[in-house]
Amino acid sequence: MLSVSVRESDQVITDFISRHGLTYPFLMDRDGSASLDFEVMTTPTTFFIGPDGTIIDTKAGMVSREWLERHIRESTNT
Repeated sequence: MLSVSVRESDQVITDFISRHGLTYPFLMDRDGSASLDFEVMTTPTTFFIGPDGTIIDTKAGMVSREWLERHIRESTNT
């Protein structure tokens, strides 16, 4: 399971993303405004957002890299 805290510095987070070869976008909601806007009740919460900016699916709680990669593949094949 991969994990890094939003409280870490930008450099620590950038290094983490690079070290694990992650290529999808990340939102670091440091002030909590996105959590309020999207009514996030638990962290982490994963949002799948379509090309047009609409939310396709959400997953509350931690997910494995394998689960995430499989769901991304399935989402892009529809």
